[in-house]
Amino acid sequence: MISGTLEDPSNGFARFSGYKKALAEAGLAYDDTLVRIGNYRYESGSDAMRYFLELANRPSAVFSATDEMAIGAIHAIQDKGLQVPADISVISVDNSRMASMVRPLLTTVAQPMYDIGAVSMRLLTKLMKKENVEQAQVILPHELIVRESVGGN
Repeated sequence: MISGTLEDPSNGFARFSGYKKALAEAGLAYDDTLVRIGNYRYESGSDAMRYFLELANRPSAVFSATDEMAIGAIHAIQDKGLQVPADISVISVDNSRMASMVRPLLTTVAQPMYDIGAVSMRLLTKLMKKENVEQAQVILPHELIVRESVGGN
């Protein structure tokens, strides 16, 4: 995993926690040598991927906390003469415009941004009016957008 900063509770820490939970649910052990902490930017994704590529047992897939870091990872893989997804699959979160501009097209998780804003505004309005909020935490559905960066390694 290429994570964002763990001090960021809504993105970095939440996505890192989800990664660890998914490993546990799949019966896989967590290995901190397979996690690099980035800063959500292209360069940190590229740096993290270069680290992974130097491991004796390099990963066959990488999950990135943002599309921008994933694109850095894809370019680091390609710079090493390897192919995505034939050699290493890359998946990310955000479904930003960049995900459909990079080659191969990036597989990513789309967040319902409009719904996040609408629900947040409704909650904020209730809180400002001191109305009762029965459900302060709302989980909205996300969508996996399968493109070209994930294969059957």
